[in-house]
Amino acid sequence: CGAGISEMIGVGEPKKVTAFEVWLFDKNDIQTVTKVLMSAHAFGEDQLRQQLAAKGEPVLSELNGETVLETQTLKLVARVVDMAYGDGAMPSESYFERLVLELEVTQKT
Repeated sequence: CGAGISEMIGVGEPKKVTAFEVWLFDKNDIQTVTKVLMSAHAFGEDQLRQQLAAKGEPVLSELNGETVLETQTLKLVARVVDMAYGDGAMPSESYFERLVLELEVTQKT
């Protein structure tokens, strides 16, 4: 399992991340399950949401929000324990200043 940058907006440093991928791989399953945690701006932009949906199921990132990924034998619960949007020249709530995830993987019985 893991998480990584899915999409950025704007240019320059630091990178302005508008969406993260959370994924779960199970050696007993033939596919990797992926969900895309999006900023409010990315989730509300139909074209961007559809583009990111090709990478995985779109999910609006919300403080204390949970999303579940399941494979044949594993279950991952991803919790947003802290988040903040960046300020600047970009649209409101368009990129993350900070996103802290808790990933809990359990074996299905």
